[in-house]
Amino acid sequence: MTACYHDNMNTPSSSSQPNPASTSVESTPPDPEGFTPSTDNDQSAYEDPRSIAPVAQLSARGLFIALGAVCLFPLITLSAYAVIFGKASEHKLPVSVLIDRRPLPTQDGNKRLLEDVVVIENEADFEIPNITVNLNGQYFLYQDKPLAVGEELVVRQAAFATKSNQRWGPGRYRLDDITVTGKLPSGARGVTEVQY
Repeated sequence: MTACYHDNMNTPSSSSQPNPASTSVESTPPDPEGFTPSTDNDQSAYEDPRSIAPVAQLSARGLFIALGAVCLFPLITLSAYAVIFGKASEHKLPVSVLIDRRPLPTQDGNKRLLEDVVVIENEADFEIPNITVNLNGQYFLYQDKPLAVGEELVVRQAAFATKSNQRWGPGRYRLDDITVTGKLPSGARGVTEVQY
C-alpha cells in the first residue's frame, strides 16, 4: 500500500508535462523595435512630415495696383488704337451739304411741288459708295447707288425715318445737324457733319 503510493508520487502525471505550443509562444523573442510593421500604410504613418512652402499673398497695396492695371489696360489699348489708326470722324468725307427748297416731281409726274430737301454733292475725284445721311442723329436715309464725281443727291426731308419707321416732319422738328457718311477708297469710313 505504501509502495503503490510511492510510485504514484514519483511518476510524472500527464497534466504536469509542458505544452509544446505554449512553450513555442513563450520562447519567441520580442521584436527589438517594439513592433513589426506589416503593411505599407503602417510605414507611411511613421514617415517624416513633409515641409509645406509658404504661399505668396498680395498685400492690400499690391492688390490695389493689380486691379488698377487690369482696368487701365483696355483703356490704354483702345486709346493707342485710336491714335495709330484714327477715328472715323477724323476721315473727312469730301461732300457738301445744303438745306434747300426745290420743286420736285410728284408721284404721278404731272407736276412739281416745292419741297424741303437735303442736297449732298460729291466734291471728290472718286465716287463714294455706301452713302448714309441722318438728321439730328435719329432720322436716317441710305443711298445704295454710289455717288459719282460732281453728282448731287437731292433727298426729300420727308423721306427720312427713324428705326421705328417714324417719318421726319419738315417744319415740325428743329433741324440741328446733318451727318453724312460714306466709304473712302482706302476702305475707311469718311464722315462729314454740319451743324445749324
